[in-house]
Amino acid sequence: MPATTDEAGDKHKEISVDNEIGTFPNDAREIADGIWWLPQCLVTPVSGVATHVHTALYLIIGSERTLLWDTGFGPQWPDISDCLDKILQGRSLDYIAPSHPEVIHSSNAPRLLEKYPEARLVGDVRDYPFFWPEYADRLEEHLVGSELDLGGHRFKFVDAVIKDLPSTQWGYESSQQVLFVADGFAYSHLPPVEGDDRPTHSPGQCTQLSSELPGEPGPEQIVWITKAALYWTRFVKMDTFLGEFERMLADHPTRLVAPAHGAVIDDINKTLWTIWDALRLAYSPDVGIATAGARLSQKS
Repeated sequence: MPATTDEAGDKHKEISVDNEIGTFPNDAREIADGIWWLPQCLVTPVSGVATHVHTALYLIIGSERTLLWDTGFGPQWPDISDCLDKILQGRSLDYIAPSHPEVIHSSNAPRLLEKYPEARLVGDVRDYPFFWPEYADRLEEHLVGSELDLGGHRFKFVDAVIKDLPSTQWGYESSQQVLFVADGFAYSHLPPVEGDDRPTHSPGQCTQLSSELPGEPGPEQIVWITKAALYWTRFVKMDTFLGEFERMLADHPTRLVAPAHGAVIDDINKTLWTIWDALRLAYSPDVGIATAGARLSQKS
């Protein structure tokens, strides 16, 4: 359950002072028919300040099969496991689909494969035999364009417009028109006000859709996590990918955008493009020049 204000405040202080990483378990929410959002909240120090970020995973329940998109962060496993038990109600998990082999997105894969002995790990699986050779016979390659029929729900692996690793994939569920974007369109909760030790968000806010939040995310919630998760955005203009993303939306009509880090975006024509505008701000060519030991030429 979401922490109360007092509990969240105490945890906030502890994280700020001790510079540790903590998590808040949150209730799951069915965001569309048969599609569940498990929005665990990760509390991580950024420049010594406790910052709250979603580390979401998504469960799709078809009439015949089930699929889990991303696996969540290792320390969150007890809450994730309990949540899956409650939602699945005795059904098994058939497919586990990490968007890419990064700790927050794939580290619970072995636990899930052990918990669900019939499950298959699917997607771009090129790296996983090196991580978990004992599960090599349960890896199933599904490259871009591949589809899985879950019964009433159809899941498609699509090319990630915004990647942080070569094997990063996005996903698309056609019946409910949900686009799963991994680290794309990431943003945190509002940052804490300097000198204020209250929690950065109210109880239950972790499970609110973008249209239900007090306001649209600002650059301070977007740019830092973009630079952290997608280091290359400092050196490459985001609009390089604008045409590709617009074609993605045209080919895959989208009602909900489901990021790993940030609230589910349901006001596509508003918040989605607000975030895109802020993603542009991560571009800092002077950083690359300085790293190379050179200076930008200045015209007088």
